[in-house]
Amino acid sequence: MVETVIALCMFYQGGIIEHTYKKSMSDCLASRRLALREVNPENVKFQCGKVKAETEIYMGSKKILRIIEDKY
Repeated sequence: MVETVIALCMFYQGGIIEHTYKKSMSDCLASRRLALREVNPENVKFQCGKVKAETEIYMGSKKILRIIEDKY
């Protein structure tokens, strides 16, 4: 299914390497703060935003299969 969702994206050397579905912007920002404490922020960048993505529900939770368009 294609829909607009909130995603936490991780960027490394200018390219996106990981994306995670979040239920709300506040959940995303909380996860971003936690992630920034765990890694070196000079090497990786975390960003929350609305994205148009292809999603699926797998084992009861929503997953992003691929991002079609970002709307940061």
